[in-house]
Amino acid sequence: MNKSILLLLLLMSSKIFSQHEKITDNWKTISINDNNLGKIDYHVYKNKISDKKPLIVYLQGSKNFPLYSPNSNGRYSTSTTLGFKSISNDYHIVLISKPNTPFVDSIKVTPSGRKYYPLNEEYREKYGLDWRANSADKVINDALKKLNVDSSTVIVWGHSEGSQVAPAVAIKNKNVTHVISMMGNSLNHLYDFILMERVSALNGEKSNEEAQSNIDSLYAEYEKIYNDPKSTTKEWFGETYYKWSSFTLNSPIENMLKLDIPILYVAGGNDHHSILNMDYAKLEFLRKGKDNLTYKVFPNCDHFFMETKTDGSGKKEWIDHLDEVNGFALKWVNEN
Repeated sequence: MNKSILLLLLLMSSKIFSQHEKITDNWKTISINDNNLGKIDYHVYKNKISDKKPLIVYLQGSKNFPLYSPNSNGRYSTSTTLGFKSISNDYHIVLISKPNTPFVDSIKVTPSGRKYYPLNEEYREKYGLDWRANSADKVINDALKKLNVDSSTVIVWGHSEGSQVAPAVAIKNKNVTHVISMMGNSLNHLYDFILMERVSALNGEKSNEEAQSNIDSLYAEYEKIYNDPKSTTKEWFGETYYKWSSFTLNSPIENMLKLDIPILYVAGGNDHHSILNMDYAKLEFLRKGKDNLTYKVFPNCDHFFMETKTDGSGKKEWIDHLDEVNGFALKWVNEN
């Protein structure tokens, strides 16, 4: 696998921030048993859980990782991107575990430094866009019954791969009033890998010949996936053919265009593997004459809302814009 694609995988599975000790004490877990989907575990942040508040159902990004994993220092890492403690003062916040995946568990690290969590059989068989969208649909309905929800505001909020899922959930569940999709493609996700090769060549990081060879190899892999789209035993890039086909048979922009509720679409101008794909969404909404999409680009943010600056001596500084981005999103909800 070429280095650009490996970097994409590492970014999607990176630690975002640490949480304080005894993380499970902050969450109430509720289980749903469904004949088709199996067991669905969702987790509600306990702060002011009895209060009447709007609902946020947050959909994390890709990979089969637990929602939290312990670090050697007694803290926890997660790829979720909400400030749960502060936001839960005003909103019920719900997370959904992926199929047969624990809320918290240790993640393995390979000698090369890649994070790794073994694929289990149930995850292989069930994990795809349909499971994520259908499970979120059922969780919303269950949460509306069991929590004191102000149903005038029900938000599906997705990041990265979760950004692709959020519009599909809103199509299924008419209780959803707002969609927030962050740092996720609008076109076929597999196209991102091709774009990365083209950009790498244009930036002089590799020759056009090398990029074309890599793209030809990608097309060969994609042909295999689409020729056997339901396979849960064959894998590409750490996920089953079924996972890849389910997320790419319909593109997110197709689902977004079916919605008339407010959609916030947030991109990072320095998010090398998403921004070129995301820009197309605004153009398509303009072409269709639809005005329910707000497209906001934070010009210097990467996939995880970080900005990198380098001073005159070459020393790098990382600036976290996560609170700024989330604050913008919540202000948008209140105005829409």
